[in-house]
Amino acid sequence: MQEKFLISDIGTKNAWGYIMGEHKGGCHCGKVKFTAKDPIISVACNCKRCRKLSGSLTLGVIFSEENFFVDGEFSSYEYRGGSGNKVKSNFCSVCGSKLFSKAEMFEGLVNVKLGALDDSLDFPPQIEVFTNYKLNWLKDDGCIKESFEEAAVAERLTSILNNL
Repeated sequence: MQEKFLISDIGTKNAWGYIMGEHKGGCHCGKVKFTAKDPIISVACNCKRCRKLSGSLTLGVIFSEENFFVDGEFSSYEYRGGSGNKVKSNFCSVCGSKLFSKAEMFEGLVNVKLGALDDSLDFPPQIEVFTNYKLNWLKDDGCIKESFEEAAVAERLTSILNNL
């Protein structure tokens, strides 16, 4: 028996407007590839740690850890995030491309670096954090729905959970 699909099932979007389904990405040299399914939200972080680690502000798309699959060898760097809890940043061992991170504070979630996604244009950030450290020349084009000074961990979790 052939399965029937509704046209409306293709390209279904979540509460934040992101296309559900599989999203692929990887590093610059191609040694590490990943597949991430069903994005939750995209976040811009303006903290000084992220700027030091990435050379810029950090943009990431949050996925459930159970919907994230990596193929290839990568290295990790562990540090304390703005919350004071551990964050493990993962990058390609060959080309150094930042790929994803996992924060102890957000157990079960993976923050995939926006630039590592093949379809990065599909994920404008909806939330920004550490706005008190935001570069004064960086402007919002209207995509940001919520802004927080400092880490705003409880507020971010509430916002994410309310929009699942």
